[in-house]
Amino acid sequence: MRLSRFAILCALGVGVTSTAAVADGIVNTIVNAPLSAAGTVQSGRVGVNVYLQKPDASGAAFMDPKVIGYGIPAGGRLEVELGGGYERDWNVALSQAAVMLVTGAPQQGLPGKKIGYSVKAGNNDNTFVFTPTSDKGLPAESIMSPAPGSKLDPIPQRGIKVLHIGFRQSAFINKGDSGTVSVRFIDGAGKVINGGSGKIEFLKTAVPQILPTNFTDKRRNHNWQRVKSGDTLGKTSGTVPVTLMMYAQAKGVSGDGLSTFKQGTEGAGVLSTQQLNAMSYKRPASIKRYNGGLIVQDTNGDGTLDPSSDTIIGGVLGKAPKGAKGQELKTGLKDGKLMLSQPTEQIAPKPGKRWGGAILQLHFTAGSKTGKYQPTLALLREPGNLESGDGSSYTYTIVVE
Repeated sequence: MRLSRFAILCALGVGVTSTAAVADGIVNTIVNAPLSAAGTVQSGRVGVNVYLQKPDASGAAFMDPKVIGYGIPAGGRLEVELGGGYERDWNVALSQAAVMLVTGAPQQGLPGKKIGYSVKAGNNDNTFVFTPTSDKGLPAESIMSPAPGSKLDPIPQRGIKVLHIGFRQSAFINKGDSGTVSVRFIDGAGKVINGGSGKIEFLKTAVPQILPTNFTDKRRNHNWQRVKSGDTLGKTSGTVPVTLMMYAQAKGVSGDGLSTFKQGTEGAGVLSTQQLNAMSYKRPASIKRYNGGLIVQDTNGDGTLDPSSDTIIGGVLGKAPKGAKGQELKTGLKDGKLMLSQPTEQIAPKPGKRWGGAILQLHFTAGSKTGKYQPTLALLREPGNLESGDGSSYTYTIVVE
């Protein structure tokens, strides 16, 4: 069954890129997965996150830990069907290796063996079927990630909120122009109680990616942190930095090479608007939209950031409560040196070896007003080309109480 249509991409903190996404019902949008450099590029293997929502918590609001996600009824199941331009690779089974249920974003995984569900193919071989192993089903309130850091979260995420398709393996290839994903929660009587679908247009060429990650800090939930005015994420006790995964542009790569591309964007950091003003730097008209600062890559290797001599690769679009002052997102210092993006393997060895990429950790100082602060970090489609427009982006939400 279809629920009422929600606003498209309603302020959700997701990587938009040029892939147009259209969704309805419980599906909010489909985006590049945070463990893939090119999961939405034509000819490559699928690597996407399907973000869900509820009628009373659409878009970004659904990722608030205070909002409980979905569960699977007793005797019921969850079906996730891929269609359109998604082409099945029959050499890869529809198993847990190819898909993961997730709570929150950045994602905290919900592996079947620990949570209590099995994964298999449906009747049409393009459908993942998730079936609870308990006769009681999987009540949403009881679904929590076994990630070590989840126990440290002030408000733990609960319930199914995201579907990660193309996990350790990918059973589908991005063919044609677009793909569709349909999601159905079915009760014990075989009735669809919650459903929706989404469509995504595949990228013709890869773009640099900036994505949410919680590989650091024992896989804490880095999003939707709640702080007081003047607190700084990553410095104030009990908080963690605004942390992102960065992949370089998979240029000149196609086919399976896209799914094995792991190069990270190293030596990048953020100069806040306050820092740029102190440097008397004036942003060119083509990037005036970056009202919260610039993402700059240290290309001369001196360990500092200078937009006049280093490469501008993106920027920050700040959003804050009306009248708020003092909010600032920037690269912090450690032992007197800027904490520029580093290869993931240097920060989180095990996942870094498998997934590659580079990790960027930022400090955010909360502004003077209570409410939601939502800085969006956006990368240019072509690094250094200020006229190329935005490609990948991600929005973090910080709540000042």
